[in-house]
Amino acid sequence: MINKNGIIIVRYENEISSFMGNISELSKKYRLYVYDNSKEGLKIENESIYYFHDKDNGGLAKGINHCLNIAIEDQINYIVYFDQDSKIDISLISNLFNSYIKYKKKYTNILLLGPQPIMSDGGIYPIKLSQKIEDDLYLATEIITSGMTFEPLNIKAIGGFDEDLFLDMIDFELCWRAKEEGFLVVVDRNIKMGHEVGINTIKLPFKVLPISSPIRNYYQMRNVLYLALYKHKKSKLTILYYILRRLMNITLNLLFVDNKILRLKYNYLAIKDAINKNMGKFKS
Repeated sequence: MINKNGIIIVRYENEISSFMGNISELSKKYRLYVYDNSKEGLKIENESIYYFHDKDNGGLAKGINHCLNIAIEDQINYIVYFDQDSKIDISLISNLFNSYIKYKKKYTNILLLGPQPIMSDGGIYPIKLSQKIEDDLYLATEIITSGMTFEPLNIKAIGGFDEDLFLDMIDFELCWRAKEEGFLVVVDRNIKMGHEVGINTIKLPFKVLPISSPIRNYYQMRNVLYLALYKHKKSKLTILYYILRRLMNITLNLLFVDNKILRLKYNYLAIKDAINKNMGKFKS
């Protein structure tokens, strides 16, 4: 093993050649844990890469939790998780690990640290920051999964990622749970990370609207409503904000995005499933 820091990536049906080149380069310095939810698996012969193929697609949360358990067995000290659509380079990873270790010594109740995501058009991805701590370090209400830096044992201790959610909102839910248990979620805004949002965007006069696929609309609506109804009593106002955002998103989708009827159908099913606690992978 090259060092005691690791990277987790959950893959799903992305372009193979660039992905293989990317993880091969990263594995020269770090231990990689790749959980593959694609229908067809990859052939990986690299001792620095742990690879698991789940042809049934167990979901993002299950993939991260699985890799967390393996990383703990490997006695990995620190982990960075990356989405497959984030722009990853060695300097970004090194900066995240160094920042986490530096600030953890001063603020021992830090559980999660993330970078400042930058969208493809150069705009700053909106993260809800609540308070400046020092320099470029800010308290955050939540951070996105990609770039999330943590100690695997600490994540395991608070229950890991919520597999009932399957995909969307697993990052925010973990942040809310961490804060409710007295931990800090922070962003180092000095560390920038390129990150794609949705399958496309529409520029409106008052905002840039990320366009998710219709099935992602289902997970987004179902999961935020489920969390509002049944979990996180201490974070109700925060979750209410995201419900209002989902309702606004539905309206904007009906006005400006294609597949309107399909999106309405998925949102209807999402509301129904959230109320009835039909969680996990979408069942058609």
